[in-house]
Amino acid sequence: MGSKLTRTSRLFAEWALLLFAAICLILLGHQNNWLERFDLRILDVAMAGMAAEPDPSIVIVEIDDASLAQLGSWPWGREIHAAMIDNLAGANPSAIGVDILYIEQSNVDADEQLGRAIAAAGNVVLAHSFADVFLPEQQTVAVMPVSAVGEGAARFGHVGVQLDSDGTVRRFDLTATEGGKTYSHFAASLLAGTPEALDEHAPARAIIPYNKAGAFRTEPAVNVVDNAFIAEFFKGKTVLVGSTALGLGDQYSVPGYAGGLMSGVEMQANLISAIRNDQLVTPAAAFVKLVLQLLAILALFAVFWRSSPRSSLLIAAGLMAALLILALATIRLGNVWVPIGPAILAIALAYPLWAWRRLATVSRFLETEAKTLRLATDDPQRREGEGFDVVARQVSRVKLLGGEVRRNLQLVQDVINAAPDAMLVFEASGCVLMANEAAKRLFGDDCANGDVSFAQLLQSSNAKYDEERGEIELDDQRWFLVAKAAIDPSVGSEVLVMRDITRIKLDEAQRRETLEFLSHDMRSPQVAIIGLTGNSGDTLGKDERLGRIESQARRTLKLTDDFVQIARISAEGITREEVELNSILFETADRAFPLAHRKNITIVTKESAEPMFVKLDPAAIARALDNLVGNAIKFSPEGKDITLSVDVSDDQQFVISVRDSGPGLPPERVEDPFARFGAKSSGAGPSAGLGLAYVKQVVDKHRGTVTIETEPGEGTEFKVAIPYS
Repeated sequence: MGSKLTRTSRLFAEWALLLFAAICLILLGHQNNWLERFDLRILDVAMAGMAAEPDPSIVIVEIDDASLAQLGSWPWGREIHAAMIDNLAGANPSAIGVDILYIEQSNVDADEQLGRAIAAAGNVVLAHSFADVFLPEQQTVAVMPVSAVGEGAARFGHVGVQLDSDGTVRRFDLTATEGGKTYSHFAASLLAGTPEALDEHAPARAIIPYNKAGAFRTEPAVNVVDNAFIAEFFKGKTVLVGSTALGLGDQYSVPGYAGGLMSGVEMQANLISAIRNDQLVTPAAAFVKLVLQLLAILALFAVFWRSSPRSSLLIAAGLMAALLILALATIRLGNVWVPIGPAILAIALAYPLWAWRRLATVSRFLETEAKTLRLATDDPQRREGEGFDVVARQVSRVKLLGGEVRRNLQLVQDVINAAPDAMLVFEASGCVLMANEAAKRLFGDDCANGDVSFAQLLQSSNAKYDEERGEIELDDQRWFLVAKAAIDPSVGSEVLVMRDITRIKLDEAQRRETLEFLSHDMRSPQVAIIGLTGNSGDTLGKDERLGRIESQARRTLKLTDDFVQIARISAEGITREEVELNSILFETADRAFPLAHRKNITIVTKESAEPMFVKLDPAAIARALDNLVGNAIKFSPEGKDITLSVDVSDDQQFVISVRDSGPGLPPERVEDPFARFGAKSSGAGPSAGLGLAYVKQVVDKHRGTVTIETEPGEGTEFKVAIPYS
């Protein structure tokens, strides 16, 4: 009786400890957003198709590629903006929202002309942003349009975006408070004074469902400037003016169901539409999220204590399904987002751990009972077996109990083999007693031969074991987290579990690189801009100062765009389609012509004799070639040629080459030319190494290779080889 109570007490202690660990896991996961990307994926699934039909009363005047081609490169003179506002005002729209930042002075007359046009319209809402300043401590302040432009505006609204952990924009700050002042969002300011305006109970931050990119009605800006549009198209409408041209950089990552990439002005249109259709989704209160998840895990552990393993499994699966359905339903029916990732993780881990502990307990119990049976032949209960005499009945009883033990041990082995983590069971001598299939794939089938120690397994696999951190590193750059647990402390046996944390290690390395990028490469131009805008007492002229500010701002934009593109290609991969190789060369040369022309550089193309159609991601390859050709132009002396060629002589792969006549790669860059934040060269301007890193990402996604031939003073040639299929 005492032994039974001891076993029950021990089982209860393990149950309580596992429950405590599950609760801690939920609390930590909730606090640290460990499962945020999982929850964001559920959010995207729930919101796909949720957006109402594009509001026909919203019209976008887009500064697109066609407008840039006809009216000139960006930025346009503000007299063009003034003409656009005048012409729009003449069409009597209900409101005009200009998603363009007029935070720097231009020509005084042009600024005043634009200001008069805005004042005359009477219903223009202008965008503003926020910036960090040091007064003397870091402080965020609103950066408003210059007074000559903004003094006639009806209202102002900020256009800040909030990026989730995956770099996607799903939520917006409808109101932002900085320095004790509250600022309305651009979309909220546009709706102010209308029946659809946000009331005092509106959330400060909200998530919106998106329509597909390109869903809203548009009109090219050039038509508005030239007054070549139908006035009825804008009458009584909410008109948004903003950039949609890819080259202007006002593009953001949005959920995949909306197309994955969207211009800022179209995001504003989606936000206005969501406000009008009462489709703002708000996250549930932290207390509600936490209580819901804790109730789910408490219900599961109540089932563990009272139900069979099969019932526990079914109920655990049912709880996870119920949480998923609840998360989807609250979004679609109640416009409330309830993240449930930590609870799903806790349930998914709790069941196998609890099942494993119960199986271990049963196994020990059967072994003890078998030994007791051998010593307790006088117990009448033990003599109840099949057989002619006492010995036969004893053998029958032992066989019966042994069969039960073997079946349970086999079940334990099956559970261990089904586990995704590598598991090894060691006997008291330190040799492997049992290994699951994941462990055999990791260390080979010989790891379960019964006379191999853990140290020998590590040596044969050339693995490095950091015992203090509990981590194993293999030659192929895989990492595993090691956890040990005693099975029977009285004999010294234990189980060792190895979980693959390679992805976590890679993410940690990427976070460190990102921090380096933000703290150095992104910070440097911003510091320079702040220094140039301050009253430093230097002798720089206005034009030179503005030129330097523009240069630093463009540098920041380039760094940001390159970083976003690398993140996008890493996360989303590529989409292949059939394209013609020669056309890729010609288009690359055409895009690079303005930059090459300024340095009197000729881009020589050497195409294949016959058209060649291949399957690849044209947008990704085009950007990669733009990076290579742009670098070649940057580092080539004036008047030199750059050769862009394609070689289709190989039946397995085609090769695109970019050769320049520059100084060649510096030695520190040759060591690792594709490092994302590696050695930099300042010979032709600052660089974070993102361009070549993007090239390597794109080529890797196409299962190709990129090689470099460079000699000091002789130039550099990049060869991109991609298989045909």
